[in-house]
Amino acid sequence: MDQDLSYPDAFADRLELVWGAGFLSPGGADEVRQIIGDTEMRGKSVLEIGCGIGGPAIVIAGEYHAGKVTGVDIEPQLVERAWRNAAQAGLGEKIEFRLVEPGPLPFEDGALDMVFSKDAIVHIEDKLAVYGEIFRVLKPGGGFVAGDWFAGENADDLPEFQHYRQLSHLTFAMQTADEARAVLQEAGFADVALNDRNEWYAGFAREQIERIEGPLRDRLIDVCGADGYRDMLKVSYANAGAAGCGGLRPTHIRALKP
Repeated sequence: MDQDLSYPDAFADRLELVWGAGFLSPGGADEVRQIIGDTEMRGKSVLEIGCGIGGPAIVIAGEYHAGKVTGVDIEPQLVERAWRNAAQAGLGEKIEFRLVEPGPLPFEDGALDMVFSKDAIVHIEDKLAVYGEIFRVLKPGGGFVAGDWFAGENADDLPEFQHYRQLSHLTFAMQTADEARAVLQEAGFADVALNDRNEWYAGFAREQIERIEGPLRDRLIDVCGADGYRDMLKVSYANAGAAGCGGLRPTHIRALKP
């Protein structure tokens, strides 16, 4: 795997095969819908942090009729694929993707109606900095909706959780729910609501293993080879174990800029 990239094309190919076209994380389009819920996005300017290969932006622009969706990411191969996916979906005029450097967001203060993210902020160490930037670029009354990976309060004491962290090549900076709430409030957000999705995900992760071992097996081996398939299966079992023991807790975030 390319040491300079977290999501090289070969890795993205196998994730997309499991999670659906345009997606690099669990739940695909259905989970985007769960994150958004009844949040109104019609006609609004939306920033997506960690756009990956474009799936969430396509849902937001196509199904939720956002006025303009701008996705940002730090890996060029992902941004290139996102552009292609948006064009294939016929949404190239409503969506744009930008390659950015880690750090301050390239937007003016109060420029955006909404900020969205799906399973990307977990990779960012400095949560106060990223939440502060999200707060800065939102208009007063603007909303932040996201899905992210949290850790249970006792996660460091759980062998299954630690095993998953050791097996995955990705870099994770997980907060607990209490830590996330405190940092969001410190950044200035009000009406912070967190929806723990561990119960759903623990079952979902087991179902995905059945798909990986069953109907997707041969296709995955074609994409990543026998060794890559075995590695993916090991990580998938470890991931399910981390969720099953309560250490890995995917969580939805909603917050408002007063």
